[in-house]
Amino acid sequence: MTIIQKSSRKIKGILSDLDGTIYFKGKPIPGSIETILSLNEKGVKLLFFTNTDSKSPGTILKNLYNYGFNVKKEELFTPIIALKEFLSKKPASTLFLVTTEEVKEEFKKFSIITEFENSKIPDYVIIGDFHDNWDVNQLNHAFKYVMKGAKLLGTQGNRYYLDKQGEPVLDTGSFVKMVANAANVEPLIFGKPSREYFLQALIKINLKAEEVIVIGDDIESDIQGAINAGLRGVLVRTGKGKFIDLDGLSIKPFKIIESFNQIFKILN
Repeated sequence: MTIIQKSSRKIKGILSDLDGTIYFKGKPIPGSIETILSLNEKGVKLLFFTNTDSKSPGTILKNLYNYGFNVKKEELFTPIIALKEFLSKKPASTLFLVTTEEVKEEFKKFSIITEFENSKIPDYVIIGDFHDNWDVNQLNHAFKYVMKGAKLLGTQGNRYYLDKQGEPVLDTGSFVKMVANAANVEPLIFGKPSREYFLQALIKINLKAEEVIVIGDDIESDIQGAINAGLRGVLVRTGKGKFIDLDGLSIKPFKIIESFNQIFKILN
């Protein structure tokens, strides 16, 4: 099913999700590489913003190149980039990290507290994807620090993601919410569906909200996040989008298309 309506407002830029939108299960979605090239030729500004928080921005870019996408460094925005921008204004901060080892390397300029330093309380507890050491004790240490006054930061708010086999796996947002609920605090989220993350992306693409559309496969993170930030969200029926019951949608996308390569039906 494809729902497309022409827009009277000129679209100059696209904030696009990655996994499930332009690639899925480790392969480009058919037509996505060619569509991005055509968008570049037509002068449409692109910013690829993702909730991938298990990898460094450099690794994400390298993977995109390996898939055949020619994405520039400045066209990528991730929760790790957003978080580092936030912490750059607080260089003396101490951190407790529940992340992959690769992501920990991104914060090596900061003072890092381990679970063995119980006498010290970090300024911030950061919970991200930690699938390379999926140990509940890490979350318990994070919880203890938050209870003692550390501020809770989450790299993103997704409840689950689809792995390379297309199977659902608990994602960062579920763990952040669990710790936040237990400690009775409000976490600061740096990825989708955080309104601030979308607004940061708008600043990076340097366009007004009415000149931009958001395209993604996740009805909560991509579409509801776009709505929260006053943006128009286009749902693609790839990735998670394949499993959404359109008749039961409570969140209303601006448009629904079958795949990223149909984007010109909206732009033209």
